[in-house]
Amino acid sequence: MKGNWKMMKTVILATTLMVATVPCHAKTEVQGESFDVLGSVMETNVKEINAANIMTSNKEEAIRYREKIIAGWWEFMQVNSKAKPGEYCAATFLRAKLAKRAKGERKDGFSDGMAVTLFGPGGNYRGALLGFSPLGKDHAFPKLKSRQPVKVTLKQGDVAPVTLNAIYMEVSPTAPPLIVFAVPSIEALMGGMEDTWRFEVVYEGKSIADIEWHDGLKARDELKQCLAGKSFDDKRHLRF
Repeated sequence: MKGNWKMMKTVILATTLMVATVPCHAKTEVQGESFDVLGSVMETNVKEINAANIMTSNKEEAIRYREKIIAGWWEFMQVNSKAKPGEYCAATFLRAKLAKRAKGERKDGFSDGMAVTLFGPGGNYRGALLGFSPLGKDHAFPKLKSRQPVKVTLKQGDVAPVTLNAIYMEVSPTAPPLIVFAVPSIEALMGGMEDTWRFEVVYEGKSIADIEWHDGLKARDELKQCLAGKSFDDKRHLRF
């Protein structure tokens, strides 16, 4: 029974995203500037990553940060600074991959930093969003106009890849770009969440996002708290 339920949840999540297209109202109602808090958080994390990559004076701090970003963590927020209770709730998982030291370097580093975010409804947009954003300056995301539709291939878990229309967004002039999939409802998106789940986004035959989250069920519970108009149990981080 447990195995059948897990399979059912996997199908729910896969189906939810497979039918995710870009309806006209999503293109007009999803505004990158509405995510000002997310933009600030992403800018901060990019600065931390860049600083950690070049840090030499504090070896222990650099090692701690490298271990943290490779393990990955969740951050929770209302992505709009003027959000009412229950609105603009979001959970973001951030992670990078271990990069073996090159010849002449003194320590291993990290690369391919990525964030995946689940967005609840806010403002005029009453659906949900699943978004991907790079961390750091070296990334493979295309440079497009904000709110421009973009065709990408989404791979998730052990489900067959599917090509979908997504939305390319910029949340601020200095924050990393964001590619989002419109989902009918946050309940549908949360209903299929697994504790561990992997995503890959491919654009024009090139992988531009590859990330696997853990502790997805705890993140789902935090989102439910916010959607109910309550405070997150952890204002910023779930640490593991």
